[in-house]
Amino acid sequence: MLTTNDIEQIGNVVNERLEVKLEEKLEEKLEPIKKDLKSLKKDASYLRKTTSIIAKNYDEGDAALHKRVAKIEKHVNLSQN
Repeated sequence: MLTTNDIEQIGNVVNERLEVKLEEKLEEKLEPIKKDLKSLKKDASYLRKTTSIIAKNYDEGDAALHKRVAKIEKHVNLSQN
């Protein structure tokens, strides 16, 4: 006949094995998600760098154009508002 202690030990063994199996299954299911997340992070980093470069070039171009327009306005005696 099984004692309460025996039943508890069997329960603990079953729980441990179930926990290991669940962790394995969970890891298996999460692997494709981890790969997608890695790809998304790489894409986000690329987009961040690209937009930063575009913004910098736009700002520099805008400043240069502003100087050129100011020189032209001064040259043709137009008032600046």
